Amino acid sequence: MTDNQQSEQHASNGAAAELGLKLRQAREQKGYSIGEVAERLKLSARQIEGLESGNYEGMPELVFVRGFLRTYGRFLDLDDNEVAAFLDRIMPQNRNNLYAVDRSGSQALNYQQTEVKKSFPTWILGVLTAVVIGGGIYVWQSKSNQEYAKQSDNMERPEPAGSAAGNLQADNISVVAMGSDAAASAVPAASAPAAVPAQAMASEPVVAASAASGVVPVAADELAVKVLYRSNLVIKDKNGAFVINRIVPAGSEHRFRGGAPYEVWIGYSLGATANYGGREINVRQHLTGKTTSSFTVGQQ
Repeated sequence: MTDNQQSEQHASNGAAAELGLKLRQAREQKGYSIGEVAERLKLSARQIEGLESGNYEGMPELVFVRGFLRTYGRFLDLDDNEVAAFLDRIMPQNRNNLYAVDRSGSQALNYQQTEVKKSFPTWILGVLTAVVIGGGIYVWQSKSNQEYAKQSDNMERPEPAGSAAGNLQADNISVVAMGSDAAASAVPAASAPAAVPAQAMASEPVVAASAASGVVPVAADELAVKVLYRSNLVIKDKNGAFVINRIVPAGSEHRFRGGAPYEVWIGYSLGATANYGGREINVRQHLTGKTTSSFTVGQQ
């Protein structure tokens, strides 16, 4: 230890003993016992004796000792500035360096300059947490998009721009369940929306009365489409007008006359059948995807 360090150590020891004496005298003037002070400050009696004697052996780190001394001084109504001046002499600080106690080999205080250890930056933990959360959200959204794509392949395709909204609820479309023996009469269109061309009225669906055998014949200029599963069915007539563009129930049949040639698109065509003018159409030969079929019938 150099002469300069020895002089600093003696000055620190003297300041600790002087501050301890002031604490003891102030306590005695107020009539407190060491036990009473220890109970009020939530410290042990041995720690109170160490603070009053200036011997901090066996106590926690000096940063805690500083806190004990400040609290004890305020409890005894000592001047905060005076206590702070004593603490600067007892535990001098220089910029980023602190003086730690070396208690080995002596009961007296021995301060050695020790660099302050830099704590692990907490902002890194925040960044890592944000990355983990963002990755989880990305995986969840990707999975949701895949499920949506699978469902969309089996459902309806979007209606092309410019189509008349009134066609979706046209009164000239009738549905007959497969195998039904009930007679269905033809329902003419009572009125047509303003956006539908007059030529679209020519595509008038007709459902003939069931024959004694239960088979409804298909007329020479008639289109009949049956779906096995719930599917989106889109059909345009010769004028490019929609005669149907909606999701139809499973097992339903749809017939149209007077608008050939027809452009037919079946969203879920597995098990579906089509017939034009009494001639069966192989729907599976017109697959454009795994489940979608598209074809044109009634061309001259």
